[in-house]
Amino acid sequence: MLSRNDALAKRKERPALPAPARRIVAVSPDDGAAIDLKQPELAAVLAWLVPGLGHLYQGRTRKGAISMGVVMVIFLAGMWLGSGRVVYASWRPDDTRWWFVPQAGLGVVAIPAVIQSMAINGPSREPFWAGGLMAPPLHDGQLVSRRYAERLIQTDPYLEDGDFFDRPPYRQFRADQISMWHHELGRFFELGTLYTVVAGMLNLLLIYDAWAGPMHPPKDKHKKNSDESAEEAAEAPTEANAESKQPD
Repeated sequence: MLSRNDALAKRKERPALPAPARRIVAVSPDDGAAIDLKQPELAAVLAWLVPGLGHLYQGRTRKGAISMGVVMVIFLAGMWLGSGRVVYASWRPDDTRWWFVPQAGLGVVAIPAVIQSMAINGPSREPFWAGGLMAPPLHDGQLVSRRYAERLIQTDPYLEDGDFFDRPPYRQFRADQISMWHHELGRFFELGTLYTVVAGMLNLLLIYDAWAGPMHPPKDKHKKNSDESAEEAAEAPTEANAESKQPD
């Protein structure tokens, strides 16, 4: 038989059990069912990267699929209305694109705009992607690479060779491209911007939902609604009795 000291020593030698994983559960406001949020921080990051992905990670497949479809349709509709030019990052004093702040709520969809802005203002003086998608508009006096200037002259009907001056090894733009975009697209530029901004703001709500779970109505309002329902239920038999007592 083991002595008391030997039993205590053997108990101390046993490996400690791992701590249980932290689980955060929310309550559905519809049916009161428990919702396992898993790792809310990770779910929020996934929801920011791709709309609805955080909900799919949490097993909320229906809500994730619907959210992904709605947000992406609104965003793509805005890009189509604005000919792909309404999402760009620019922090110049004469063209501070504040609309990009809510647009950035779409995560991976808006990241190319940041890359394009950094590339065209960097040493290469041209967008990272040759097509120029999500590249900011050129401003008067901006230096660009010769290759990018030639590509714009060939693909943009509003630009011509006289809009660029030689500044070896670059070419200097001598016009205002954002004004050209507004002239070409008209009200569709603002409509496209509005659609993409709404899509980004909707995804911000989805990010919060993935992090904290569904929002509930205020307790006072819920209690008030319950009291009103109880009063209506109590008054219904009384009115029925009063009608039955009326003489024929």
